[in-house]
Amino acid sequence: MTPLRIGIIGCGNIGARIHLPTWLAHPEVAQVVALADPTEVALDSARQLAGLAPEQVHADPVHLIARDDVDVVDICTPQHLRREVLLNSAVSGKHILCEKPLAAVPLDAAAAVDAAEDAGQTLAMVHNYLWLPEIQAAREVIDSGEIGPVRTIVVNYLGVVDVPGAAAYRAGWRHEAVSSGGGVLMDMVHGVYLAETLLGRPVRRVSAYVSSREASATVEDLALCRFETDANAALVNIAWGLGPGGIEVTGELGRVSVRYRDGGTAPWAPVEHVRVHTASGMREVLGPDEREMTGIPQPIMDSFEQVLLDFADAVRTGRPAAAPGRDGLRILEATVGAYKSAVTGELVGIPLDRDDPVFRHGVLGLKKLSLPEWSPARGTSLYSAG
Repeated sequence: MTPLRIGIIGCGNIGARIHLPTWLAHPEVAQVVALADPTEVALDSARQLAGLAPEQVHADPVHLIARDDVDVVDICTPQHLRREVLLNSAVSGKHILCEKPLAAVPLDAAAAVDAAEDAGQTLAMVHNYLWLPEIQAAREVIDSGEIGPVRTIVVNYLGVVDVPGAAAYRAGWRHEAVSSGGGVLMDMVHGVYLAETLLGRPVRRVSAYVSSREASATVEDLALCRFETDANAALVNIAWGLGPGGIEVTGELGRVSVRYRDGGTAPWAPVEHVRVHTASGMREVLGPDEREMTGIPQPIMDSFEQVLLDFADAVRTGRPAAAPGRDGLRILEATVGAYKSAVTGELVGIPLDRDDPVFRHGVLGLKKLSLPEWSPARGTSLYSAG
């Protein structure tokens, strides 16, 4: 098969250190033919790694998208910069692989999904945690029926490492509401799509609590959320810090327990075990990962490889990707809906009303709502433009 011709937009930590080397490792599947990034140092470093000529790299992504020799645009920019890149890629007839979250604002994400579908192009999300071995093991147990229908999920990611952005761009952009679209919950939206996947049904309602230790912060560093479907529910707790990690799946006939070394949080802590508990007793379905999780953890690199290979196969065969763009839109709405619940005290329905200020403006729309006196966003910098 002729390799897909890939253009990567965004040569920061994720694009240059994960996407690019993963594509390069599979020349039979893909060939990286173009790069784009406004930061000269990052662009030149990625160009040398890819072995590209100067004329194959661009400061402006518009020039990459316009190239006739690009089949796929791989988007690794910060989320607030993705709208025009997504729309231009779709109307230019490019297939799209996009980092999570799909955008900072649901309106932008919806426009991208609609544009890709109208153009008949594949739009897929990098929901790479779906491919982690412990998640695959838990899904196999659920699918087997061993624990019966799933009733509840608890996802604890309370020990998230606060990884800065690329220094050559702006290291602190994830702590700026206008750029990130939210704090640790948006940063680790992995927990939201994992919960929905393990529940086996789309999220319909959400409620949440958020807080930040810093009075001047514009985003949260702690989020405690409840995501409800029409038949079951998940608790998703995420924080930057040193809290506990782990996943529990409770079914009518038993449960699945996912634990990480020393009670840590994935992917910075390796898997300790995945166990199934039923009336018949306990059995272990996945044992400890003895590797040290230094630098970029190997399970993360492995999960990206699966995402890229799945996406390439979806483009070739026309089947849906494992995480299509419409999934990314729904997860973004659920995440932003959690922010709305946290500042209003409301149970928020998903999908959001398209006239809702939060749908149209993301977290910056929260200040446009009628907020109760106790709201953490009232009279503070939280979820403001800074």
